[in-house]
Amino acid sequence: MRKYLLLIGVIISIGIQAFASKSAIYMDIAKRGRSDKCTTVRRSPMQFPIDVFYDNETHQIEIVGDEELAAQVFLCDENGNTLDYSPCINAVLDIPSNYSGLIIIRIEGEDWIATGKIAI
Repeated sequence: MRKYLLLIGVIISIGIQAFASKSAIYMDIAKRGRSDKCTTVRRSPMQFPIDVFYDNETHQIEIVGDEELAAQVFLCDENGNTLDYSPCINAVLDIPSNYSGLIIIRIEGEDWIATGKIAI
């Protein structure tokens, strides 16, 4: 009986992983500042309501954030060339179908910038 329960559990876990096409992308968020400001190091990370996901099936990157955040989104290759752009925070950006390599996601606000990387 235990073997059957274990087999059913393994099949369910494989099935869940097979249907998970979206994966989250970790974003590093830093504050932009002027040189005349205080340069005190803040140890705690900044908290922004931004979620970035990569959909493997459609080759798209989805950025979901608070509507009140004014930011621009850039999708760049490893050489810094812009592949796609969005003037607002809530966007779905397309990756060229034949592209393989490192993708850099850059989200720029007024006084902050968030960057993330994913290998395709």
